[in-house]
Amino acid sequence: MSVIKTNAMSNFANADITDDIFFCRIMSEKQFALPLLQRIFPQLNIRSIEQPISQFTIKNNRKEHGVRFDVFSEAEQKYFDIEMQTTHDPTLGRRIRYYQGKMDSTFLKAGESYDLLPPTYIVFICTFDPFAEGAYKYEFSHIYDQTNHVTLKTGTHVILLNAYGTNPGSINGGLLNFLKLVAGKKATKYDPYLKQIQDKIAQLKDNMQWKVIYMQEYNAIAVKERAEGIEQGRAEGLKQGRENSIALFIKNMLAQRSNAEDILKTLMIGFQLSEEEANNYLRNNKSKNK
Repeated sequence: MSVIKTNAMSNFANADITDDIFFCRIMSEKQFALPLLQRIFPQLNIRSIEQPISQFTIKNNRKEHGVRFDVFSEAEQKYFDIEMQTTHDPTLGRRIRYYQGKMDSTFLKAGESYDLLPPTYIVFICTFDPFAEGAYKYEFSHIYDQTNHVTLKTGTHVILLNAYGTNPGSINGGLLNFLKLVAGKKATKYDPYLKQIQDKIAQLKDNMQWKVIYMQEYNAIAVKERAEGIEQGRAEGLKQGRENSIALFIKNMLAQRSNAEDILKTLMIGFQLSEEEANNYLRNNKSKNK
């Protein structure tokens, strides 16, 4: 049995709401997605949503880096992306920026006014504290740095939820209970919504057809991640090879007692470097060759 298949079977048996495949499957049903949005955004008074789409992908061409939203839905002319995040990603901020841009790219046709851009909400449910501040809910908006009294009205909203917060009084009880479920803890009191989620997970685990779908999805993700890892390794290898070539070139030029001006000119032409980059390479490699 392959390692991928063994891992898939183990993950399936131990899956809870933090399992991305289970999360996407469950939240693709209105009866689960709507109450979650209501708990995250009680101030919006959301009463109904359109059919949620799981694994919604936006990619305009083969060379472009596409995005795949875990759960994407529209509610009363507002758009929501909900993500389950179980690994600490240092590039999360830039990822959110890219997600926002790709989402916005689908809203306007040529010539349409920016006023038509709808409000958007990107939510990451984290199984860790992304900022080590102890908050259950981190909300971000564009605020003027000098006074904090002026907000740039972009219509975009970013929320990072932390399942291991330490300030329970800052959020409503329904959201707190859901985050406790994410953290594998018991709810403060009985919550029928959590019971429905747990029952759905148990039901899916007993469904052989869903097990096959899970295995296929897990394998597809594993293969994709492996391919991306190989590609990244190639890119890093090419970069390291270029670094080594530049270092060897500088070492040889210095051994020939070439002056700095000639070395810089040759670096800029031969390796297509800016003057600043060439100077940095020369300075760093001079110190190494002393």
